[in-house]
Order: sequence, then structure tokens, then C-alpha cells
Amino acid sequence: MPLQFKSFARPDLLKTIHPSRLISLLEPHRRFLEGRGFRVPAGTEQELDCLALAGILAQPDEETPSELVEALYAIDSFSDDMHFDELLTLAEAAGLEVSDEETTVDLAVRLYLHDANLLERKLQEQLCGRRRTFESYRLADPASGIEADNLPANLTPLEADLDRYFESKKRGGHSRVIRKDGASEIRFLVQHGQICRREPSRKGGRSTCTFFRPEKTDVVLLDLVHREMRINASSVPDLREYRTLFGRHLFRNDDYFVFAEKYTLEPLQKAGEMALNCRDIEGIESVKLKEVEYAWGGAFEHTETHRAADLFKALPLIRRGLECEPVIRKAVFEIKLSGEKRGRTVTIKAGNRSGYGRGDEAMLIERWLRARGFVITEERAQDAPTYPALACA
Repeated sequence: MPLQFKSFARPDLLKTIHPSRLISLLEPHRRFLEGRGFRVPAGTEQELDCLALAGILAQPDEETPSELVEALYAIDSFSDDMHFDELLTLAEAAGLEVSDEETTVDLAVRLYLHDANLLERKLQEQLCGRRRTFESYRLADPASGIEADNLPANLTPLEADLDRYFESKKRGGHSRVIRKDGASEIRFLVQHGQICRREPSRKGGRSTCTFFRPEKTDVVLLDLVHREMRINASSVPDLREYRTLFGRHLFRNDDYFVFAEKYTLEPLQKAGEMALNCRDIEGIESVKLKEVEYAWGGAFEHTETHRAADLFKALPLIRRGLECEPVIRKAVFEIKLSGEKRGRTVTIKAGNRSGYGRGDEAMLIERWLRARGFVITEERAQDAPTYPALACA
């Protein structure tokens, strides 16, 4: 976990935690804190010196216990009141009684002390929910489907195959797959090791080296509405392996999902600004085109990019319009959802790559893309070639 103590370095925030809970959180690290000149009280009758504690937390170093780092990072991530309801749900599922006077940060501390994995798993879900770039794969057989109830509950065989793959890539074993069901999608978080790293570090006044294996979490989504798989991973080989192994273990078919063109940007050239119409999509207030990338082709592979706050308003000012001769390889939209102050950036690349989050709001964006023809229909996809072993680079 990153060393992010900006919030806990504030004494006033530390004071918002119930003293008994804060003492319970600090107790396992008493020796470290006392070495820094801070005395952990034996009980709540003694006052906590939050100013001194904040000073220690503001300057973490290599001696700071990793468990304390992870605890404070996880708790800080859920200290805002907007997280109270989801923390309450976690507490009720864990069998914890929550009083009417419980604060958000107190509840986060209680949950962490009860079972640190509860907050850490929820944090992983949040971080992965922010992933933006996904590769899309459609069903090889349009007549087949994705039945959530028919998926195997035991993911151990899948994890074993992933271990063999990551070990062959010198990234270690012990991978883990976590399933999270939603109303319109099933999300699988794939936790695995990365290539080992060795970095210079300081041990007090001595220069030394730290050797470790970083961890990464990839995301595999099954879209139950549009019947497709979406993958967020860092390399093309990983994309290929996920497509194959998830097809094998979830559907008994390595090629249950195949690579095929999903997105096209031709509607911009055919319909112009009318391609941005969103009046028929409830929940979307406006859509603007902010960037296009042309591929002119030719021997020198000429590309051209135009950016503006609103391209359809800006291009006429320079006596230009949207070009119809080159291929539009990428487009960036600003989509304003109802009830939100700022628009969301949505990046679409011709092929099968999209850049926007997932969840209920993303379903609105997907609906708009399909309504305006930016998503190739199943009929057109059947006429296009499929490539089971390839992924968009």
C-alpha cells in the first residue's frame, strides 16, 4: 500500500476516532511508536497526544510497520460519510452491532480490527472499479449466453492454471480470483505477482537494497446484458490468457469468447453533430466531441489529431470540418450525466478498446453508444472475421 498519511497527519482528524478504538489500532505497534517518542496509553482514562502521533505519521520511513501503513490507508479510504452505508452493510454481514452514535471513521476502524480483509477487499473493488481501458470480446456463438447461476462456484482450478501461466512468465504463483456479482455484470478481480524488483533504500543511516515482488490486480468482466467479456490487463499475452482460461473454466470452451471489432467511429463522419444526440437516452444531459485522431495512411503512416472543448464548434472557426477521407482511429467525448456537476471523459478507439468506467453509469454510456451506431451490431459482427487468439494491441 502507498504511504498516504495526509489525512492522518492532521491531529483534528485523529481526534475524531474514539480513543478506545484508536488505542486498539495502535497497540500492536506500541514498540515502534515508543521508539519514536510516543506513548500508547494503557486505557482511555489517559489522554492521547494526537499532535505527537500526527507528527510521527506525517513522516513514515522504512521502519514504519507495513501493517500500520495498510491499516491507516484502508481506514482513510473509507473515512468519508458517503461510505457509511456500505460500511454498515459490511458490519451487518459480519454480525457486528452498530449503535446510532457510530461515526463513519469509527465504523471503519471497528471493521478493520474485526477483519482487515473486509476493508481491504472492498478497497480493491473500488480501485478496480475505476479502471477505464477495457478490451471487449464477443460470444463466438451468438446463440449461446452467460447464465450467472451456471458458473462454477469453485475457482481453484482456474487459479491453478493462472499460477502455471504466471510462473512461466517469472511472476510467481499464488494468484487469487475474487468474484463480485452486480445487477448487470459479474466482476472477477485477478490478484497476481509481478516481476521481482530491487530498489535502493535506506535503513537508518545505511544505504541498502529492498528486494520484493509487486502485486497487480487485473479485472475480467462478464456483461450479462450485452453478453460479452471485457478485460483490463497490462499486456496482450495476459489478455489472451484470460480470454482462454476464463472461457475454459467458466464455460468449458477455450474459444467461448473471440476477438472481433466492436467499435466504429463512422457515425461521426456520416451524421456529423447529429451523432452526438442524446435526447432519447434518459440520464444523459449532453455529449460533446473533444478530440479526434485521423489515420491518413500512406507510406509514412500520417496521423493527425484535433482537440478542443467542443470540436463541432471549434472546427468551423478555422474553416475546417470533420474529415471524411481518413479513418477516425480515436474519438474522445465529454458525456454529462444527469445530477453530476462535471462531464465524464469517454475514449473510444476503432476496434475493441474503450475507455470508461463500469457499473450503472457505464451502462448509460453503452446504451448511448449503441443507439448512435458506435457499437457494431451483432449482425455486422457476424459478417466480420473473428480472431480467437488475438487481442487489440
